Amino acid sequence: MSPGSVKAERNEELLRHLETLGWSISGFARRIAARCEAVRLPYSVVTSTVSRWCKGATPGDDLAAAACHVLSAALHRAVTPESLGWPSDTGLVAAQSLEYLHVSHSVRMLSRLWALDAMRRRTVVKSAFSPSVFGPASREALVMPADVDISGHGQHKVTAVDIDLLDEQTRLYGKLDSQHGGGKFRSVFASMMDTHATPMLNGAFSARTGRRLYGSVVDASLAMASMAYDDQLPGLAQRYDLQAMRLAQAIGDRARITRVHIHQARLAAAQKGQDDVLAHARSAVLAAEGAPLLVRAYACVTEARAWALNGQPDQVVAAVKRARELFARAQSGPSPAWLEWFDLRELEGQAAWAFAVAGLAEQGVQALKKASAFSSDRTRDTVELMITEAELARLRGDSATHAAVAKRASQAAQHLMSRRLSERLDHLNAGKPLHGF
Repeated sequence: MSPGSVKAERNEELLRHLETLGWSISGFARRIAARCEAVRLPYSVVTSTVSRWCKGATPGDDLAAAACHVLSAALHRAVTPESLGWPSDTGLVAAQSLEYLHVSHSVRMLSRLWALDAMRRRTVVKSAFSPSVFGPASREALVMPADVDISGHGQHKVTAVDIDLLDEQTRLYGKLDSQHGGGKFRSVFASMMDTHATPMLNGAFSARTGRRLYGSVVDASLAMASMAYDDQLPGLAQRYDLQAMRLAQAIGDRARITRVHIHQARLAAAQKGQDDVLAHARSAVLAAEGAPLLVRAYACVTEARAWALNGQPDQVVAAVKRARELFARAQSGPSPAWLEWFDLRELEGQAAWAFAVAGLAEQGVQALKKASAFSSDRTRDTVELMITEAELARLRGDSATHAAVAKRASQAAQHLMSRRLSERLDHLNAGKPLHGF
């Protein structure tokens, strides 16, 4: 049925929602028009528009999404197009969000992904991981210059306070993610991004403000990608990563482009694509040239993990050495705020994992001792460290320690909503070698 066509009966579900809210048809139309203006949709929504919907007409995908956003926000629960008898656009968004195009496309795709993720729309959330799409995007991000014009020309004027709020929310949800797992608060974070970040991206801002705004949105989107990865939704994580990288490319931010490549290495490892893991890790190292030293250290320890998965212990040792040297030098220089969590505990914990996977038990034990000397309130990271400790015990043939540490790890992870970690613990308790990145 084409947009605007009329069905035989009234849309009783839509009318029930309006009655519940006490809204008139004209009031609903005004709210949808305001949403369209905020996200720069070129549609006029008037009373007669909504009246036709109530009588059975079907809106187009964009207007349906705007109407559902308004209803969901007011009713404090998800209202989907399908529930109103309107066609779903999730398949279209799932396909389009794998395209690497211009900035306006990325803005639109991120906005739609946030809206769908907030409503837990499983069709797009469960969309398959597609390893072939990242290579061309990676090459463009690595070789193309920053965009010439990144200013915004919408109605809403974006201020520094708006961006500060976005940064604070990203830090908050990042902390909650590390304490409770990626399956706990992602939809809430997505709802916040849909409500606050979408109008900002479609607002008015200078090139200077745009550079900061895009960087903040990249950080938030990559945080959500990490949550999706932890929730074993690689297709959703990949889509967040891909569109975030286009914004990072737009502002010429090599450090954030590095971060996306590291994310893709993790996703490839989850799909058992060892060659792709190494390609993404090496691309991260290349992207990090000229970036802050701490970013380069993060890329190098990721490379070490990739070499470990590919059975190259000599390369693991060399990459860990480079990572440690860069980390030591980075302590006297500036580092990006989004990498503030990457401390000595994290560096040595990742190095210990790489050594364990490479079969280098003694080096792994030494790295683990360095990591364990520091405390952390990041519950999931602590459990990850225990998993590495148990694996090192298995390599040394110490079954008693392996069993004891595996038990402690399972107990520590009881309240975490992390499908990825649950699977790793299952493998650990079954005595299987590490494979998760």
